[in-house]
Amino acid sequence: MTSQQYQQKPGVHVRQMDDQVFLADPDTDVLFHLNPVGSAVWRLLEQPTSIDEVTGLLTEAFPDAPAGQISTDVSALYDELLRNGLILEPATL
Repeated sequence: MTSQQYQQKPGVHVRQMDDQVFLADPDTDVLFHLNPVGSAVWRLLEQPTSIDEVTGLLTEAFPDAPAGQISTDVSALYDELLRNGLILEPATL
């Protein structure tokens, strides 16, 4: 896990349709789908936040879920968002 802070990339458009959330980056034409938990993480990324912080919040919110799985899933989501240019790396904040 990491304490490095990440944040939403400015200019990414968010479209919610029922319980589905889609992110669109007009700079790269990337379209990304988020499930409900991913959508909650995206909202947290409105402010600089770390993988550790999000993992802790989700572990508290879902105490019956395995903490290791939450950690793995949050790290994977951050990796995907970063790879698709939808969040900013710590050095660019």
